[in-house]
Amino acid sequence: MSPSWSVSVVSHGHGAGVARVLCDLHAQLQTTPHELTLTLNAGEDPGFIADLPSTLRSRLRVVRNTRPRGFGANHNAALLGSDAAFVLVADPDLRIHQAIFDPLANVLSNPRCGMASPIAMDERGRIEDNGRSLVTPTQLVRRHLLGGRGPEHGPGQGNVEVTWIAGLFIAMRAEVFRQLRGFDERYYMYCEDVDLCLRARAAGYSSLLMTDLRIEHPARRRTLRRMDHFSWHVASLSRLWRSPAYRACYRHAHDKTD
Repeated sequence: MSPSWSVSVVSHGHGAGVARVLCDLHAQLQTTPHELTLTLNAGEDPGFIADLPSTLRSRLRVVRNTRPRGFGANHNAALLGSDAAFVLVADPDLRIHQAIFDPLANVLSNPRCGMASPIAMDERGRIEDNGRSLVTPTQLVRRHLLGGRGPEHGPGQGNVEVTWIAGLFIAMRAEVFRQLRGFDERYYMYCEDVDLCLRARAAGYSSLLMTDLRIEHPARRRTLRRMDHFSWHVASLSRLWRSPAYRACYRHAHDKTD
C-alpha cells in the first residue's frame, strides 16, 4: 500500500473555485490512502461542497472558522495531529495536471530531505520562483523596486536544493513537521514558509525543488496592492530577520563566501 497523505487547503473566500484543486488532489491520490482538510477561513457559504464528487466528500474534513486565522495556525490545526506518513500544504488556487505524489514520496523518504515541491508555473507557462535563496533586505529592494533577476531555477534541472520553498506547496514527512512543531503562528501571513524551511535547515534537513515536476499557480502579488497584505509582509519580514534561524543561515552563507 502506498504511504498515506494528509493535505491541508485553506479557502479565503474562494468559494467554488477551491473545488478545482480539491478535485485535482483527490484524483492524484485516489489509489493512495489520504485525507483532505478544507478550512473555510472567511465565513463563506459552504454550499459548493455538496457538488463535489461523493468519493471526494468521503475523504474531506471541513473546518469553518468563526473568525479568520493566520496561515500557520490554519495549517497547523489541520496537519499537526495527522497520523499520515506525509503532509502537504496546498494553495487554493493550485492546479495539478500530472502525477506528482509518488516522486514526492520517494524524495521525502530520504532522511535528510525535510520538504519538497514541484516547480510552479503560471497559467501562461511562465516560471514562478517558488524555490529560492535566502531573503535579504538588499535582495528584496532589488526584487520589488529595481526589477531584479527572475526565477533562480527552471524546468529540467532535476532536484535542486534551495534555501526555502514557497508556501503555495510544501510537502513534508509528517514526523519532520511534528518535530519542527509546524509553522510559527506568530507569523500571521507571509514568511512562515521561510521560517519553517530555515528551522528545518538548522535541524539538518534540506529543501528540494523538483524541477522535473510541475504545478500551476496564478501569482497574485498582493503585497504592494493591498495595505493589509503590505503591513502583514512588513511585520513578518521584521520578525524573520530578527530570528535565530535566519541569523544562523545568514552567517553560514557568508562564511562560505569569505
